[in-house]
Amino acid sequence: MKKIMASMALAIIALGSQAQVLKSDLLKDYKAGDVLEKAVYDDKRSPIKENTWCGGFATKPAEGAESPVIGKALTYEGYSEAGPSINFGFPQGVKGSRVSVYSLVESGKVYSKGTYYIACLVNFSKLGSTNLADFLAASASYVGGGNRGQVYVRREGNDKIKFAVGLLKERAEAPMAYDYNTTHLLVLKVDYNKNEVSLFVDPALSGEEPKADAVAVGEEGALKAGLKAISFRNRSGYKGNIGNFRFAKSWAGAIGK
Repeated sequence: MKKIMASMALAIIALGSQAQVLKSDLLKDYKAGDVLEKAVYDDKRSPIKENTWCGGFATKPAEGAESPVIGKALTYEGYSEAGPSINFGFPQGVKGSRVSVYSLVESGKVYSKGTYYIACLVNFSKLGSTNLADFLAASASYVGGGNRGQVYVRREGNDKIKFAVGLLKERAEAPMAYDYNTTHLLVLKVDYNKNEVSLFVDPALSGEEPKADAVAVGEEGALKAGLKAISFRNRSGYKGNIGNFRFAKSWAGAIGK
């Protein structure tokens, strides 16, 4: 009887965590070499393309910066999202950056109350600068921009990298340095109740939500706008991969089975 009750309890926990998952498997049906973006928003008022990777609207697109393509699979022990990823980097000689967005809204729904989590895997083999540069964001616009939580990365010396989190003008860097050519699990938390965003780097995947590695607290009203998209910024000078995204409304939903 005790074994049956224990099994039932585990099943309830698993179902509960899945119920908190809002979006997952964002690269479903993609394979290595496929172009990521299915379309490009050429105006801020362009009709939304739901559940689709698109090129973000840009007043001055970076010349020669085309849609990213799909690359190798990334895995992280204990994290259930797996499969192909998105390649970082541009052809030699191309400068600047390009934003790709995945819409979160459906039938006008906007995520603007409580807490939300965006989890993903990243693996960098090269970074071009010691200055912080954003590569992932929770966006208040489905065409890109209006970010309400950004993840940054920079080169630390010759053989390490560092991550940071930001909310509008506020930024906070995680204290530890991390290795190149290693797959890292990142979790971005957007907390509307506390008006802050947090970053977890390679967190433990058992137990309750741990202490964040970096927290950026916004000014009053910084999180007034709701979340409408996941935004990925590709940059020149960067090499590596990002993928295995999950959007959830609880810690268990973000990292659970």
